[in-house]
Amino acid sequence: MTAYYYGQVKAQLKVKGHPIPENDIWIAAAALQHGLTLVSRDTHFKPIEGLSLEAW
Repeated sequence: MTAYYYGQVKAQLKVKGHPIPENDIWIAAAALQHGLTLVSRDTHFKPIEGLSLEAW
């Protein structure tokens, strides 16, 4: 299931022209899959639609 979200996020970022590191796509995908808030200061997570993000 995480692979599905990974594919969605990667495609979304490609269309927007906002590539991010592969490992970070997996992290975002896991957070999306489980409905979790991602706590990070990495600003490259911001363009991911549907991702709940909390700066720390």
